[in-house]
Amino acid sequence: MISNRAGAYILETDPENVDYYRFRQLRTQARSIAKSGDEQEAVRLLNEAATLWRGEPLAGLSGSWANRVRKGIEDELLGGTIERIEFELQLGRHADMVAELSALVDGYPYHEKLVELLMTALFRSGRQIEAQKVYLRARQHLVTGFASDAGPQLRELHQRILHGDASLLLPPGMGQARNNLPRDSSTFTGRTSEITRLLAMATPHETAVTVLAIDGMPGVGKSALAVHLAHRLAGRYPDGQLHLDLYGHDAERAPLDPLTALDQLLRMLGIHAARIPDGLDQRATLWRAELARRKVLIVLDGAAGHEQIRHLLPGSPGCLVLITSRRHLAGLDDIQSLPLEVLPPEDAATLFGRIIGHGRARETDEVSTLMRLCGYLPMAIQLVGNRIQHRPSWQVADLVAMLGDNNRRLAEIRADNREITAAFELSYQGLDPPHQEAFRLLGLHPGADFGVDSSAALLQADPHSTARMLDDLLDHHLIAEPRRGRYQFHDLIRDYARQLSADRPEPERRLARSRLLDFYLHTADRADRLLHARSTSLPMEISGSPPVLPRLETAEDARTWLTDEIDNLLHLAAYAADDQWPGHAASLAHVLSQFLETSGHWKEAVALHQRAIDACRHLGDHAGAARARADIARIWSRAGNLDDALEQATQALTVQRALNDQRAIADLLDLIGVIHIYRSEYTIALEYCQLALQTHRTLSNHRGEAASLGYAGIALWHLGDYPEADDRMRRSLAIWEQIDDPRGRQSTLNNMGDLDFRLGRPASALRYYEQAAAADPEMGPQIQAIISNNIANVRQKMGDLAEANQHYRTAVKLYREIGDRRGEADALNNIGTCYLRMGRDNEAFIHFQKARNIAVEISERFIESEAVSRLADVHQRAGRHDIALDGYGQALELARAIGDLYQQARTLDQMGFSLLNTGNAGRSEECWQQALALYDQLGVPEAEDTRTRLGAAHAPDRTDSTA
Repeated sequence: MISNRAGAYILETDPENVDYYRFRQLRTQARSIAKSGDEQEAVRLLNEAATLWRGEPLAGLSGSWANRVRKGIEDELLGGTIERIEFELQLGRHADMVAELSALVDGYPYHEKLVELLMTALFRSGRQIEAQKVYLRARQHLVTGFASDAGPQLRELHQRILHGDASLLLPPGMGQARNNLPRDSSTFTGRTSEITRLLAMATPHETAVTVLAIDGMPGVGKSALAVHLAHRLAGRYPDGQLHLDLYGHDAERAPLDPLTALDQLLRMLGIHAARIPDGLDQRATLWRAELARRKVLIVLDGAAGHEQIRHLLPGSPGCLVLITSRRHLAGLDDIQSLPLEVLPPEDAATLFGRIIGHGRARETDEVSTLMRLCGYLPMAIQLVGNRIQHRPSWQVADLVAMLGDNNRRLAEIRADNREITAAFELSYQGLDPPHQEAFRLLGLHPGADFGVDSSAALLQADPHSTARMLDDLLDHHLIAEPRRGRYQFHDLIRDYARQLSADRPEPERRLARSRLLDFYLHTADRADRLLHARSTSLPMEISGSPPVLPRLETAEDARTWLTDEIDNLLHLAAYAADDQWPGHAASLAHVLSQFLETSGHWKEAVALHQRAIDACRHLGDHAGAARARADIARIWSRAGNLDDALEQATQALTVQRALNDQRAIADLLDLIGVIHIYRSEYTIALEYCQLALQTHRTLSNHRGEAASLGYAGIALWHLGDYPEADDRMRRSLAIWEQIDDPRGRQSTLNNMGDLDFRLGRPASALRYYEQAAAADPEMGPQIQAIISNNIANVRQKMGDLAEANQHYRTAVKLYREIGDRRGEADALNNIGTCYLRMGRDNEAFIHFQKARNIAVEISERFIESEAVSRLADVHQRAGRHDIALDGYGQALELARAIGDLYQQARTLDQMGFSLLNTGNAGRSEECWQQALALYDQLGVPEAEDTRTRLGAAHAPDRTDSTA
């Protein structure tokens, strides 16, 4: 925050947010920890403190105050560096410090402390003559620059070095620990949870050596994490920190054999070559004996497999071993493993920013896209970061464009002579020929993931051997298993597998994909017939039945399989349509149509059926194209795209009439009738349903007959002929029960609930809705939404407004998820009515307006008339009667146009109140009389209220009121 004190503005913030404060805090902590004997941790803290500074302090500020503060900060920075180097020398890293100290002395030639440290480091490294030269050069600088000799401390150190004072060397046992750990990366990012787990796993065991394994796919950052962790833990292992590259996946070197590895490890411990035996077992024995009396941290980096490292493990507690490998080392007993995954998107973006500088990573959206294209893989991020870092004219968007082309992505993830494909190539070459072939073939799978059965079809193998093959690829981290029995590639490894498969002959690839398509088509057809046993799907023509298929015995089995595989099926259908498999494209669309419709995959279904139309045209299959058009029309009618739905259904009807397929004709007549119901054209809808009913009866198609009766009942309900609507619905229900069709029974029970609700029997309506819900517990999202919406209507009628609102919102959520605009508009109207009863008129108005906008957009005049009438109710309650009357007039016109008597009566009834309040008592009474006549004709309970109101209108003490 900014405050004003003593005529000046002060920016106030938490001291933890200030790098200078944090630097001083870390420096203080380092001193305290060093006093306790942990110089290693002190070095780490001082290194962390140093990373807080970039560039010149107070850059751009001039004046004596700025110069004085800048000088003080620079002195503190240098002081922190000197303290860190002193700790490093105490740890015996004198040889490693020479280069850094030389550079510092060049920069600060008059700083005697730096000269002392450089002379000490050189002397301890056996470079006595060079140490003396450093002194002479420093003394010359002092004489020339200040006409002054070296200080007494520096002169004393020179004399001690001149005489070879052994006391300058570290005492025995100090600084003798071997440390060849690679440097920790300054850009290391994230991995907080992994480090926490590893630190907990690294707790020393009382009776056994602690062995941790970090495994993961190529480029995921295993070595970086192991080295980072090793530096964190180094202080716990005073006898040494050893790093050995096992070259398990190196393009230029063969993996180290255990014999050679032990030789190198023993030499790292300082064992003379003459003492190292020739045999493997003898070397392993010596290695374990040497470690038995030491506390050493050992990093075995890049293990090819468990056989390579079995002999390298210590035999007694006290040491810590960190292993990295691209394989899951299941062959080793008593080790703790951490499978390493790619970075979370936020950490990936942070890593990229650290590589290229956060100032260049400000294109947030582009960075997010680039990280996704890199698969959040640290190696890929490092490579693309290195590329842009050395090209100042490049923007992040340039890399996004390069990697956005799937055919170029792998080739563009490179820097200098390093390529991401090289890492994948090493893992691939480490497989035996059968596994290499399996890896290539799996690259042909167009889906997002795959199971054992589909993989068996692709590999032309039995499920047992396929499962073992997948497990082996999983152990090599070339595939992942995000959930039990479902496998997938990392995006970049999938690209690599497809690149390899593209090099195979086209007939070989086409044959493999043919096996996969046949497997999915055959299994999807079986699942469809189990799940929709009462439907009449056409028999599938498949070139050859796959030798192995999943066991699908029940409808539940079928539903589970379709749910697991639906994304793959949609990918395959798109692939079949785009890559000249028209028969499979059309057939897959046909067998998936009912599942996609009932499960709410409407957008995907439309795209699938549109491809099927093109495929059928290619095949000259007019009937198939008509079926696909009918499927699209059914989806669009549910979603509220009524004009297009009617056009598709009409085209399909024309084709089926030409083909004289009476069953298809009857189904399409029903579908067109339903579309006209949704268009609020109830008389036309009734005519189509009657025609369909006649045809179904001629064909003795009981299922079709029940459907036609139900649709006719809905049209009659809207037309206000409730007795006839009730008769049709009951006859429909009887047939559904006779043929034991739960979904037909569910739909009809729901419609019968609507009828009872309109007739003023909410308790009976609720029973129907509850029976509908129980008729088919596996109902799709649209049926769930419809029943939830209807139950809410009953709860609102009974006065339970809070529960009603909750049900309405559930319905709206489901409608929106599947894209049912008509259902959404209906539920929004109902929510508005609920808010109106709560007295929350503003919220009611918003929901009515939303419902009206949707209704106008999809040409749904029934819902539009309701919304317009309810908007007028809000104006009426606010006393804006002229505006209300205009709204009621529009609603009445719509209701008369669609022939909905109840909506006409309800609107006339409300008009009467506004007319009465504007002084038009005569016209008000006329409206109520018209409303009463319609209510009586319909037989609804609202008639009594209106009749009472008319009677009161003639009473001498009548008072005006509103609804």
